[in-house]
Amino acid sequence: MEASQDRFVTYSQAAHVLGYKTYRSILTLIDEGYLQAYTISRKSRKCLKLSEVMKVAVPQGRTAGPSQ
Repeated sequence: MEASQDRFVTYSQAAHVLGYKTYRSILTLIDEGYLQAYTISRKSRKCLKLSEVMKVAVPQGRTAGPSQ
């Protein structure tokens, strides 16, 4: 199952996985060093590894604070 997460995804697909409406937040994560972009085609199309995107993801409903 690990091999299936090593596929490449577009910025828009990564944004969808992380819950963002647009890919612009992905650009910020790349600039801040949380994600690495890869060039995968002759057209210089940049993509991300799904496994790296999943490492950035945080499950919904989880909070850092104490439960009440």
